[in-house]
Amino acid sequence: MFARFLTSASLVAALALTPAERAEADAAEFLGGALIGGVIGHALATQGNRNNGAGTTTRVVRPGIPATQQGRETQLALNYFGFNAGAVDGQIGNGTRAAIERYQRAMGYPVDGREFSSYQFDYLMDAYYWAQNGGSAQTGLAGQPLLFAYRDSREGRMLPAAAPQPVAPQPPATTVIVNPQPGLPAPTVSASATPAVPNLFANAAPTVSLANTCNGVMLQTSTNGGYVTLATMTDPDFALSEQFCVARTYAMARGEELMRGIVGLTPQQISAQCTQFADMLSAQVELASVSGQGEVVPQVAGIATSAGVPLADLAATARVCLSVGYAQDNMRMAVASTLMLVTLGEPAYGELMGHHLREGFGTAERPDLAMAWYNAALTSLEQGAQPAFMPGQPERTMLLRQATMRMQSQPVAVPVPAAQPVPAQPALPTFRVNQ
Repeated sequence: MFARFLTSASLVAALALTPAERAEADAAEFLGGALIGGVIGHALATQGNRNNGAGTTTRVVRPGIPATQQGRETQLALNYFGFNAGAVDGQIGNGTRAAIERYQRAMGYPVDGREFSSYQFDYLMDAYYWAQNGGSAQTGLAGQPLLFAYRDSREGRMLPAAAPQPVAPQPPATTVIVNPQPGLPAPTVSASATPAVPNLFANAAPTVSLANTCNGVMLQTSTNGGYVTLATMTDPDFALSEQFCVARTYAMARGEELMRGIVGLTPQQISAQCTQFADMLSAQVELASVSGQGEVVPQVAGIATSAGVPLADLAATARVCLSVGYAQDNMRMAVASTLMLVTLGEPAYGELMGHHLREGFGTAERPDLAMAWYNAALTSLEQGAQPAFMPGQPERTMLLRQATMRMQSQPVAVPVPAAQPVPAQPALPTFRVNQ
């Protein structure tokens, strides 16, 4: 089952965009109609007329693909960029396939609405998240020009600036920062706050871009004919990179789902709060590059317990900020959020710390420390911990375990960056999410 699951470029991407509580059920529904090598492809076909041996003809009609979360997300993104997939109902029919072909043609991809490769799908969703998290406001563009602006930003070209807009009076922002000292008023964050000094390099591409890396990984995966499996793995490093990109996409979708339960904050305010969330944990992010889990987690625990908020709200905040971090290619935000989730009793998220440290996204490149995080996360899963990504697929744990074991058998060069001082911690922002 795992081999068939991973060799289909559609299924991992599909599950990666499905919230955790629905992933297993939606996957079971989706398997019946998915085409190998396509994310959305499905033939709404019926079995041909068949003689039953008694002179009568029976027509057996196979059901079409059911509505799924990944189908809705695809239609939403296609509509957003002006490709007109029709109603957002999650059911992939001729209208959606035609929209996929228009998208493929615009991007210069092979045009076939029944073979929507995972790298094309991931690129579409990455562009959508980028646009929703400030790209549209920054450029003032919409539709296909906005999609092309995302492509320009990924390739390091300067983006057009949006025309100045009249500034309307802003109501006070909702207070969501929790003060760790009882009895003192919590500060508020104003939605109208702007930087005092302009940044002429705000449009520059990040030095290290996980989004670009994952686009390349997905393109190679498509070229290879599907995802690496236990039986086909020859390059454990590439297998881990594939699974990093799968986990990233899954985390982005989970955070988007939780954002719908946040009351009183705009996406821009959520992004600002998540930036502050990452700043609160900046010392611990630095420490993760030089010290192991046993030293980092107790420090994060001290911040969590001093926040004075329900741990469930703090965990939901970390999931949202993990999504925002990946959508904005803010790796320090993603690492900070991951550290908080591991500290709050979700050890499976330690897989992400392994990925970040192995590849140097948001941390120093420390393969030695990465393997310790991988081992701790995989051991917890093997002992029954709740999976953070793709629940119901234990074969994925086996793949990760095999890949990390092969990596550990190879010699590793270990850079040792200088330790940084740990500053005093200000208040930690949190969101109260209606889950």
